[in-house]
Amino acid sequence: MIFIVGGAYQGKTEYARLNYGTDYRIINGYHLKVRQQLEQGDDPLEEVKKILAESEKLVIISDDIGCGLVPVDAFERRYREMSGRVNCYLAKEAEQVIRMVCGVPARIK
Repeated sequence: MIFIVGGAYQGKTEYARLNYGTDYRIINGYHLKVRQQLEQGDDPLEEVKKILAESEKLVIISDDIGCGLVPVDAFERRYREMSGRVNCYLAKEAEQVIRMVCGVPARIK
C-alpha cells in the first residue's frame, strides 16, 4: 500500500493518478471516510485494517487535518484526533509514504 498525505488541494490526487492509476486501486479522501465511520458509530482503526486486508495494490490518499486550530465542538475534536491516528497507522503499514506540499511530492518512507 502507498499512502499519500498532505493538506487540502496540494496535488495528491493528480500525483496518484499520474504515478499509480493503472496499477493500483486509489482510495481518495480517506479522512472523509474516517468522519463517516465515526458518525455511524464504527471504529475507524478497525475499518482501515479491513480495507488493508482486502488488497495490497492500494493507494490511500488522506488530508492532514490536524495542523490547524483545535475545534471547539467535541465531535470535531474526536474526528481530528481519529483522523490523525488512522493516518499514523496507514503510514506505519505503508510500503511508501509520500507527503505532498504545493504539488511537490516528498517521499518520507
